[in-house]
Amino acid sequence: MLFGIEFFSPSFGYAYGTGGTVLFTSDGGDTWVTRHFGNDTILVASFADPTHGLLRTAPSLFYLDGSDSLHQIAQPADTLQRFPFTPFLVALSQDKMTAVLSEGPYSEGGFLSTIDGGKTWSFYDPPSTGIKDLLRVNGKYWATGHEVVGKDKPGGGYGVPMATYSDDGTHWTHTTNEIHPCHWEYCVICNSQGCLASDTLLVNFFHETTTYSAIPKGALTAKWAVAGENICTLNQSVTCASLRKVSNVEASPEVPLPKEQTMPRLGTKPPTGALRCVSCSLEPVFIDDKVQGRVTVHIMLQVGSDGTVEMANVEKSPSDSLTQKIHGQIMTWLFEPPTKDGQPIRVKTESDIAVNVIRRK
Repeated sequence: MLFGIEFFSPSFGYAYGTGGTVLFTSDGGDTWVTRHFGNDTILVASFADPTHGLLRTAPSLFYLDGSDSLHQIAQPADTLQRFPFTPFLVALSQDKMTAVLSEGPYSEGGFLSTIDGGKTWSFYDPPSTGIKDLLRVNGKYWATGHEVVGKDKPGGGYGVPMATYSDDGTHWTHTTNEIHPCHWEYCVICNSQGCLASDTLLVNFFHETTTYSAIPKGALTAKWAVAGENICTLNQSVTCASLRKVSNVEASPEVPLPKEQTMPRLGTKPPTGALRCVSCSLEPVFIDDKVQGRVTVHIMLQVGSDGTVEMANVEKSPSDSLTQKIHGQIMTWLFEPPTKDGQPIRVKTESDIAVNVIRRK
């Protein structure tokens, strides 16, 4: 099962997934060469070429320095212990590579970078900043998220959207392009074609001027791409819709962003058994019109032979709206394709899970 695909250039690209598998192409996707880096699932990866890049498995973070062997990034050790989550990796060139490290899936973090192909690493923790995405566009790192300003003023400061770029992962420059629609969701879930300011608004501030595109309301997921005047998204299948250029726009707080996959902390042992979860996260706090407190619900799943959730039931929920929210997020969970005696199978499972709920004002 493949979890990601990206092109570094029009000719060089790669895809990665279970069993330590990476597929490389040097001819724009006409042919692919398979390599295996151990046996653990590769959760996220970024390559500048087939022998230079970054890879993340559940236990460890690795880099390739031009040789055929993986090198584990273990220094600075105190930094990796304090910031054990690595949601984003970018190989900018053979020498320049950067990983975002954070204290938790919803916490602030910083940049672990090398400019000498992995010989040395340095960590830069930008003050009062939450990094929500890291990517490469036009030969530069771009980071998006939010930062807190006015902390020395009465009231303790407030959050504003952030978009910065860098050549080395340590020195960052704020963009002067307009990013005001990002103030609701901070413009995350990005690729080189822009960032989502909401489920219905695409903002692209990576070039000379900012452009805006309206997205029809629908089942947009965190896996999307633009082709011409269409935006396509991947869920159980590929669906596409027409984009509409707009100007002078605002994102709506009533239209939330699609749910992103999250990763385990560094050092997590690969799961065992018939079901091995790759991404099974839920919101840390749900908002509901009727319920407040810690709620335990019972879930029943059927996972298909491809690792996607084919069926989910949520029982013992105190409200229909909470049931629908939990069900919607469970349907995006991903597992390693289950097998028995080497053959793909479907698996049914059930369990109780506890969620935190606050009542909407």
